[in-house]
Amino acid sequence: MKKFSKVLLIITFALFVAGSAQSISADHLESNGKGIFTDQNDVNLVSDKGSKFQLHIQVVVRDAQGQLVSVLETSGGEYLRHELTDGIFEYRMGEKEIITIDGVKYEKARLTDTPTIEQRLVGLYPIFTETPMEINIKTSKHQEWPAAWKFHYCADFKGHGLQCIPIFSTLTPTVSLEESDVVTVQWTILRELN
Repeated sequence: MKKFSKVLLIITFALFVAGSAQSISADHLESNGKGIFTDQNDVNLVSDKGSKFQLHIQVVVRDAQGQLVSVLETSGGEYLRHELTDGIFEYRMGEKEIITIDGVKYEKARLTDTPTIEQRLVGLYPIFTETPMEINIKTSKHQEWPAAWKFHYCADFKGHGLQCIPIFSTLTPTVSLEESDVVTVQWTILRELN
């Protein structure tokens, strides 16, 4: 039964992705700003305040020897207001926990990512991708100062080509990173249950 459930879940998600590909083709031209894209390259991000999503992020930085350098946390941010976001939350973010906060029930999903130096330098965090990709850049010995953290989804969008779009985005206080530092980003995302 478990195996059947997994197969059914995979088939459902595959159909969801295939079906949504048609609906997102050049959606900025035909959807009055309610699609994924607002123009050829920018996406339709909205604040999570008062929405069905609540974001929390924790960024842990350790040096090459594993010593703790800093811990940054923030709540709130932006998300892509589109059915694609719900599909990714539902089918790609693993097991959910049902929690209640102030009498409101939420699904809670957690995702941990350890971005590479290349991802950190260009600010691209392809957590989920439909197309294998590599980021090849030369790094320098200069410090990084990231403050924006994003949860990207990469796919070949009809009318837009291969794009990595932010599904969730948030800001933390700026942190100084050395090339050898190891960064662990833990996303906690709540979605209100109807």
